[in-house]
Amino acid sequence: MMKENHYSKMTLHELIAQAKTVKTMISIFAGILLVLVFAAIFLSFRQGFYAVSILFIPVALFPIFFGMLNNLNNIQKEIKSRES
Repeated sequence: MMKENHYSKMTLHELIAQAKTVKTMISIFAGILLVLVFAAIFLSFRQGFYAVSILFIPVALFPIFFGMLNNLNNIQKEIKSRES
């Protein structure tokens, strides 16, 4: 069964606002992921190999990041289909 596209029910103005919100969320989330990766690398050099296990946290969060990117792409496709 196909998933219903709820973006088709939104107005163009709502889609643009949603895209802006998702872009902001992606930027913040990417910043958090970078901080986590650098913290894990720093701690692994500073405290030894067991701190590398902290690296699994940002790796585990990457699917959420890619899901947000996919969401943004779907919104942008809907905006383009309305503008053309």
